[in-house]
Amino acid sequence: MHARAERPSPSPDGPLPLSRATAAFTVAYLVATACGWYWLRRHELIDRNTSVVVIYAAGIALFYAVLCRSLRAPLREVGREALVVSGATVLWFTLFWFQGRRSSYADHFGPVPWGGLRGLVPFFYMVATSVAARMLLPMLTARIAVGRGPHDYGYRLRGTFRLWWVYAGLVAVIVPVVIWASSLASFQAKYPWCKQAIEAGNTLNLGVFAIYAAALFVFYASGEAFWRGFLLFGTERRLGANALFLTLIPYVAGHFGKPLPETLGAIASGLVLGFLALRHRSFWLGALTHWGVAMTMDLAALWRKGVHFVGP
Repeated sequence: MHARAERPSPSPDGPLPLSRATAAFTVAYLVATACGWYWLRRHELIDRNTSVVVIYAAGIALFYAVLCRSLRAPLREVGREALVVSGATVLWFTLFWFQGRRSSYADHFGPVPWGGLRGLVPFFYMVATSVAARMLLPMLTARIAVGRGPHDYGYRLRGTFRLWWVYAGLVAVIVPVVIWASSLASFQAKYPWCKQAIEAGNTLNLGVFAIYAAALFVFYASGEAFWRGFLLFGTERRLGANALFLTLIPYVAGHFGKPLPETLGAIASGLVLGFLALRHRSFWLGALTHWGVAMTMDLAALWRKGVHFVGP
């Protein structure tokens, strides 16, 4: 009779061992909630904002419950930093989701006429609130509650470009998929993100588009700083590889409302970008990659819609 294999005991100081059960649960949870959410939204049975925050908060709680059970470890074994960071991300994600998006601008300040730079004011508002909620407040939390600085959460340049060729390969693979997806009705209904800047005659000012592109990079940098910076590095020191799956929860939840294939694809892209960020301890190349794909999506959508660039 063979002895039953024992689960590895968590080290009191080092990273916890990978829990395959937690990894499988997290992926299954995100696939199930995403498919269910899109079905319920299509039938107008749930509120978008509240449901996304509930899915995120419940996912974080369930993640830790499954992790502790599978490793037979009490919650205190997770460590103070991981719990503080995880809880803070729920708080700052909720703040941004309810108060920081383009629709929030209209709620606070009223609608803005479409066209030109003025039409992008709600987008600029979203970028500013994203920087506050996903960069500044997390770093303030880290300094006060954990005693760590930006360097500990991926805000470093040294070694950032060491794996640039891997990211370039990812973009080369994704671009043809994006161009194909731009022919789909669901894609064209969502993109381009700069649609508010399109003026009469189906034209878009090149100078306005350049300003938009720069602001878009700032937006994606704040997102990567939140997912693959604050949350990943703030939990990986204790959770080890399990942190990769934890970061999927806010990353995928933040895609709810985009085309369903894009949301489900975020599971794979989140794992790849998270793994690469851990290799060179920085999120900046991930931000650049995310921005490059987003720009491709916008340009493909503009092309499909027959929008013409004019003058700077």
